[in-house]
Amino acid sequence: MRQSEDPADWHGAHIVNEQDLSFSSDRKAKKRARRRQNAVFTVMALLVIAVTAGAVLIVTGNLKLGADATSAETAAPTPVKIENATCPDVNFTYQDPQSFKIRVLNTTNIAGLASDTGKSLEDRGFKISSLTSGWSSLAETTGAVIAGPDGYAQAFTVQRQVPGTVFIFDAEKWGTTVDLAVGEKFEGLQKARKLDTSAGKLVCAPTE
Repeated sequence: MRQSEDPADWHGAHIVNEQDLSFSSDRKAKKRARRRQNAVFTVMALLVIAVTAGAVLIVTGNLKLGADATSAETAAPTPVKIENATCPDVNFTYQDPQSFKIRVLNTTNIAGLASDTGKSLEDRGFKISSLTSGWSSLAETTGAVIAGPDGYAQAFTVQRQVPGTVFIFDAEKWGTTVDLAVGEKFEGLQKARKLDTSAGKLVCAPTE
């Protein structure tokens, strides 16, 4: 009987040699590599989609983060109708300290009073826009909180931090920034354990 000319054939069956095994192993390795590559691409695509969707929500205002989210939940808009602008008889909501800025004025000759007061307010989460001096007519008082038509609730919030201050309305002051004019009788911020954050009315300067 004539034997097969191909030594890799034996009784009609193909004998697997090292070359065949190497080719098969390489093919399986390539398949595994393609599967890993496809998995990585899929995960990256999902991450890109998630980041893009989150960015769109933030830009459109449908998603708020950190302090902005807190501010949106706690900030209460000023009532639409204020019958007495200089001293409104309205209950205001205590505001998020991060939602507005305070300018601190030193009305005394006490050096560093504005900066010390500003630092104390920053320690409680408030934003300080600037430190300056002025309002010498308030030197014999605890101080005053000055705000415009859009800053009633913010002035109320600062007043709760500095007991003894009076509210002064400034019709030409726009926005929610509040001026805190500190006088000689100022003895520091309200103790944290005694701080009242419930809604309430402004304590206005007495009318002459």
